[in-house]
Amino acid sequence: MRSAIATAIVAVAMMLPGASPASPIAHAACRAHYTSATIGGSHKCLHAGEYCARRYERQYVRYGYECSTIYSPPRLKRR
Repeated sequence: MRSAIATAIVAVAMMLPGASPASPIAHAACRAHYTSATIGGSHKCLHAGEYCARRYERQYVRYGYECSTIYSPPRLKRR
């Protein structure tokens, strides 16, 4: 009887979410001359000439870039 209760308690404890402290997600460092940014909810390393998406134009501007459409596909350009 006691082992059944102990097994049930362990099973319930394993199903509960862990109480871990809230910590920010560590982003990988970008290489020299790249800008660390959060674009579309994920970490990106921005640099002139990289591919970009027009839908994130406002976010690129926040980091000093613009998505130039004179190229196909569009590329980042310094503002």
